[in-house]
Amino acid sequence: AGRTRPEVENVSSLGLPSCNIYVPSSEGSEDESAPERHTIENGIGNGKHINFDLRISSSTPKHLSIPPGSTVLGKSGSDYVMKNSTSFASSKAADQSDGVGSSYERLDRRESVATLSKPYECHSLNYTKRRLLPLKQYHDEARAMKDIQKFLANPVILFKIHYTTVHDIVGEMIAKLAKEKPQLNINPDKMMRCIVEDDSDQKLLDVMQGMGLDENEAPETEPSFITILCETNQLQENQVVMCLLPNPLNLGPGAEEIHFICLVISPVKEKKIKSAVEVARTYSTLLADYKLRRRLTHAHDSKEFAHLFELEVHRIYTEQRNEMSTLKIQESQDELEDGWCFGIDFIKDCKRRLSHYPTDFTDGLKSCASIQKISSTIFFLYFALIMPCIAFGVLHHYITHGKIDVRKVVLSQAFSGLLFSLFGGQPLVIVRTTVPIAIYTKVIYAISESYGVDFHTFYAMTGLWNCAFLVVYSLTGVSKLMKHCSRSTEEIFGLFISIAFCVDAIKFLVHEFELDFCFDQDNCNAAKALVSLILMFGTVFIGSEIYNFRYSPYLTSAKRVLVADYALPTAVLLMAFCGSYLFKQVEMATFTDEFPDMFTLQPFKDVSAGTVLGSMGLGLALSVLFFMDQNIASSIVNSPRNRLRKGSAYHLDLMVVSIINAVLSVFGLPWIHGALPHSPLHVRALADIEEHLDHGHLKEVVVYVRETRLTTLISHILIALSLLMIPSPLNYIPIPVLYGLFLFLAISSLSDFQLWERMLLIFTEQNSYPPTHYIRKVPQRMVHAFTFIQLFQLAVLCAFSFSGSPYLKMFFPVLLACMLPIRAKIIPYLIPKRYLDALDGHF
Repeated sequence: AGRTRPEVENVSSLGLPSCNIYVPSSEGSEDESAPERHTIENGIGNGKHINFDLRISSSTPKHLSIPPGSTVLGKSGSDYVMKNSTSFASSKAADQSDGVGSSYERLDRRESVATLSKPYECHSLNYTKRRLLPLKQYHDEARAMKDIQKFLANPVILFKIHYTTVHDIVGEMIAKLAKEKPQLNINPDKMMRCIVEDDSDQKLLDVMQGMGLDENEAPETEPSFITILCETNQLQENQVVMCLLPNPLNLGPGAEEIHFICLVISPVKEKKIKSAVEVARTYSTLLADYKLRRRLTHAHDSKEFAHLFELEVHRIYTEQRNEMSTLKIQESQDELEDGWCFGIDFIKDCKRRLSHYPTDFTDGLKSCASIQKISSTIFFLYFALIMPCIAFGVLHHYITHGKIDVRKVVLSQAFSGLLFSLFGGQPLVIVRTTVPIAIYTKVIYAISESYGVDFHTFYAMTGLWNCAFLVVYSLTGVSKLMKHCSRSTEEIFGLFISIAFCVDAIKFLVHEFELDFCFDQDNCNAAKALVSLILMFGTVFIGSEIYNFRYSPYLTSAKRVLVADYALPTAVLLMAFCGSYLFKQVEMATFTDEFPDMFTLQPFKDVSAGTVLGSMGLGLALSVLFFMDQNIASSIVNSPRNRLRKGSAYHLDLMVVSIINAVLSVFGLPWIHGALPHSPLHVRALADIEEHLDHGHLKEVVVYVRETRLTTLISHILIALSLLMIPSPLNYIPIPVLYGLFLFLAISSLSDFQLWERMLLIFTEQNSYPPTHYIRKVPQRMVHAFTFIQLFQLAVLCAFSFSGSPYLKMFFPVLLACMLPIRAKIIPYLIPKRYLDALDGHF
């Protein structure tokens, strides 16, 4: 405004290194134009911007966010005076007000204009102009591929420079262009004025960013890249400079994690298809692809960056072309296959997965990072499966009085895991014996003892009836009913499994204390109970600490992830060592092995009609349990948030599970089906995860999952070899360590449940609520009401499952199946549909 500026107070100590607040020089300043002292009413907002009430003509206060680079000049009466040098990244609140309802990722171009005539009066307001542009379709727009080929012929790439301001980074990019192409005769200072505003190093005049959809399908800015646009009369043709930063750079709300910066410079007078906007669309579409960004971050130099960039361009071009042809084929097939046909869904699953079968073995071997991920996942699966096998073997030995023991459980796991890894439709699903199966086995044993029926015969007949019903479900397409299985049902069952793990561990610990912790020195061993407590919770503590090491500031990001991937085996081995050697004077509980005959066919002679009918009824109820458990595990694995590419195979998986369990039944081995929490934890172990900041809260996003059969195949080969280690050295692992592993698996899976997150909100101060989609869209009382409804359903499941009566436990599968109609027909009368869509969607 041409006035004398007062003294400047830097507020970098408040977490805002690029924001200056102007305060008066002194009380008696001769400069009458100096602003009055102002007050920031709401303080610091999440460490990235200042929130305050902007009052204009004493009107109603309006919430406003000052991004880094803005300047508060002062206050006159009830009006705040502000000189806004708005950065390219405005607040997400503005992003969400746009109301764009598209399922495709979009690009966002912003042009900011700010004026101020007097420091005491606001004659104009900062105005942000936004244009939403579609992604480039390279197979339709020939000009786009020509621009990319021109760039790749002589790429200008700035690789991992260590600057922290936009001005320095852009200046280095311009200098790199001038050095690589001296024939352009670039004037860096003049070009810089076309990109960055004169009085603010952080103000970019024209940029483009990716626009995606958040959990509630509202527009959300992609914070990992920007494309800077510049039009100048210094050049005769378009020029592009790419920059990869070594660490994420925070450039303000909406751009907190910038890894990639693309500078597009275009002549002022250029036809539309060659304009800066069109060229920026070309490169922004590429950078909007998360696979491209993930792969480019692994480049070691600019040459490798250019090579990987070229490969990814070819991939995106091919995918866009194939996607269009696939859509046309799918539309024509849907028109022909609207009718139902016996077995058609099973055949579709087989055809869909068969086309991906070769890549199921090769996808995990394409890079060193993938090989490292697969190696750590194999060890994770081995320890996460062999330890529960021992624990469930001990449990089955107890409930069946030795008819099923540890060796049989390990054999069942190895056999079923190998077959499912080779022939299953979704190889990321982990099959194993579970707590509900153990509960049902106890029911079968109690009924067989009550009626004097041979347990092995009754067990085998029940299993065969179960498999027969599963075959019918697979061929008739009953799995389509799972479309009514919402996220709430999946999370209720998942949380039930976690509770079951915790209950088993606590029961064991209580039993140890009741047996050994007493004041009678002759018959008690208090040290054994205390060491059991130390080993169990020590396993949980060490596993959790190593698992959470990925969030620490130590080492590099890749090394932190590498350490965290081995959390489970490290915790088990350390505590097994402590139990076997450090506390070797204390006699700890270990499993026993009686070398049973594991390959004996079960007898079917002298079977009465009552036994057949009874086993048929139990088999029907058991098939409902298998149907729900298997499909819920598959549904969680195939969730859209995991970004899987090869599709689901519910009917094929159900058929493979039924065949495997038929074999297990006739040999008297424990049954298996898709398991929680192992299946989602397996997906997470194979995933690349990015951390995004959302209003100061950290949010994890899966960007890529290696869909491979190698992890399950190799881990189950190791489990099969473990049969040779029974009883020694596996019996060196104390039983408390096994139950500590149960607790670790239960606790580590809680973060994936929205129900658990909403349970914590009941005890959380409202000001500390995370900015999740349902918090923004659903009233607080409705959020809590839906949470209590789910908790009531969970309590009913637990009451029937953990009751002492075997006949009540029989109804557990029926209760689980009843949750589908309850969610679809009853809950919508209690919670409005628009709120349910936000609370119970697969985001």
